[in-house]
Amino acid sequence: MSFKNLNIIDPLQRALAKEGYTIPTPIQMQAIPHLLKGKDLMGIAQTGTGKTAAFVLPILQRMSEELKVPIPGAPRVLVLAPTRELAAQIDQSFATYGQFLRFRHTAIFGGVHQGPQVRMLSRGVDILVATPGRLLDLMNQGYIKLKGVEFFVLDEIDRMLDMGFIKDVRKIVSALPLKRQSLFFSATMSQQTGEFAERLLKDAVRVEAAPQASTLECIKQRVFFVDQTSRRTSAPRPCMISNPATYRCLSQLILLHAALTSMTYPML
Repeated sequence: MSFKNLNIIDPLQRALAKEGYTIPTPIQMQAIPHLLKGKDLMGIAQTGTGKTAAFVLPILQRMSEELKVPIPGAPRVLVLAPTRELAAQIDQSFATYGQFLRFRHTAIFGGVHQGPQVRMLSRGVDILVATPGRLLDLMNQGYIKLKGVEFFVLDEIDRMLDMGFIKDVRKIVSALPLKRQSLFFSATMSQQTGEFAERLLKDAVRVEAAPQASTLECIKQRVFFVDQTSRRTSAPRPCMISNPATYRCLSQLILLHAALTSMTYPML
């Protein structure tokens, strides 16, 4: 199956071809047809499975069916991400896949001065990718209003809840219009995640691209057994790890963990 079989419009197909993508991933094959029909969706997929394109492509396509002039501080699309790094990645995905479409997009997050973000919002953006804290901050200052949101995405919802953003997310959702398309993506489906999604999604389709909490095929796993009495002072030795770079990286992580937890490890 190709992206053409998914009824993806030509500007998006051109962008995909330019980036070297020809065959959709399992999560894309399952999610895109439902999203093009306007259905709410709960997607369970790990990072690296193509889940970002699974929602970016249909959102861009549905937006292109009804072009609108961007209104300052009032985006049509809102994507919430738990970290600034993920927010920036998603924003770049909108730029990459939408390179042959004329939609304005930006990402806002904390840790940087809000001035440039406010100026971008004042010009009007179609697509806003945000972390919860900075979004609420700018909403409270009157720079952002969410009454015009047509597409709402919660990415890595499980991580969002684990990081304690549930109250912030509820405040944001309360400011959204009732009529919207909502998309939630998560690597796992805990009871808390499931209950949270059920309250916010309407007649949602559930798609799952990989078993919950499974490891990506590109990751190799090895197990080293240690004695119960020495498990806190055991560390990997060079003989256990053949790649020197991997050994150095793991050694640094162990030392960092030791510093954060006040645990004692032997010299590596």
